[in-house]
Amino acid sequence: MINIVVGNILKSSADIIVFSAHPSLLAGSGVSGLIHKAAGPELEKATKSLGPLSPGEAVITPAFNLPARFVSHAVCPRYIYGTLEEEEVLARAYESALDCKEKTMGARHIAFVSMGTGIYKWPIRLAAAIAMKVLVRSEFEITSMYVVDANMQTVYQNAYKKAAQNQLTML
Repeated sequence: MINIVVGNILKSSADIIVFSAHPSLLAGSGVSGLIHKAAGPELEKATKSLGPLSPGEAVITPAFNLPARFVSHAVCPRYIYGTLEEEEVLARAYESALDCKEKTMGARHIAFVSMGTGIYKWPIRLAAAIAMKVLVRSEFEITSMYVVDANMQTVYQNAYKKAAQNQLTML
């Protein structure tokens, strides 16, 4: 089941929250900085020895002061040329975050932000299509996508419907 939620991922009750991290895994601007600030200084200490990561990779840490149990730090590529390679790396970032399930005993709910659509400049419709194509295969009981407004919610809902239909026709 995939939920598209207008809201603040920092308040999510998901077991794991996923965001687009800087390759160094240190606090950046945007959602990255907000997550680090809310989690507390322990999060940055936990990530120092794990980076740097390449685009498409993700690691998981405890969530410290956040309501979630874990934070998945997924490194997204910048949208520069709109190449198939860039699209594949963004998909791999989502896949890498989903792969953390085996490291989180009992995790049932994973929540994502719209990765790459901020400072990395991914067009929302393209980012949504890529995200939903991957997330329809999620093995978590609940997979949530947090977005900032109703317009973005509609874009992700439409991308989800299309990805789910494509998934059905492939079976």
